[in-house]
Amino acid sequence: MYRFCITLFFIYTNGFAQSINSGFAVYSVRPASKLVQGLSNNNKIYTEIKDAANHLNQLEYHLYFNADIAYFEFQEQLIDQSNRSVENASKLARNTPFYILQASGEVFNEIEFMGDDYLIEQHCSDYDWQILNETKVIQGYSCNKATAIIKGHNDKPTEIIAYFCPQIPFNYGPKGYCGLPGMILSVEDDVIIYEMIKIKFENIDPISFKKSGIVKTREAFSSYIDSLAKATFGR
Repeated sequence: MYRFCITLFFIYTNGFAQSINSGFAVYSVRPASKLVQGLSNNNKIYTEIKDAANHLNQLEYHLYFNADIAYFEFQEQLIDQSNRSVENASKLARNTPFYILQASGEVFNEIEFMGDDYLIEQHCSDYDWQILNETKVIQGYSCNKATAIIKGHNDKPTEIIAYFCPQIPFNYGPKGYCGLPGMILSVEDDVIIYEMIKIKFENIDPISFKKSGIVKTREAFSSYIDSLAKATFGR
């Protein structure tokens, strides 16, 4: 399926390369329906998660893109950083940047942990997208539906639902999601729905990415965290 998606991507890219080269998209966020499923009202973190979810509408994310690379980031300067609920909402929706490299299909999430810089590595080919015969219009753009199964929280399989636009010939998307024959304008995972509310095609500043820091796959980083927890707490 990934190879099929890439073939379609290049077909659309050849047709639009002369008119679309770069730009940025603005995404709003809201809670996914699965966010609080499985949490009891008596769970000590239930109230905090619900409160954070209620403040997601105050967040904004930007996806900057060109033919070679995309950069997805949280707009921290737009929020009240003294508001703990908004700060928790940004952590829930992920407040660390993602880079998507077109040529290699590599995805890097840039994080800081215990004083060290990490690049959490994934690949667009990790997503086994299934393109469905369903469509949706987002901000005037006709989008096709696609689904894939990923490891969600607690490593449980979870379905992600994406709507991509073949008219926009970039295989990028929010939060590092990628690999479809068109830009992902909406995606829902087990926590958040990211949806494009504005897109502008224009010249942008060069996107700089340096492969520095400790590079780990998501699985390797999770194992590392688990080993630290066991060493610290004995379980």
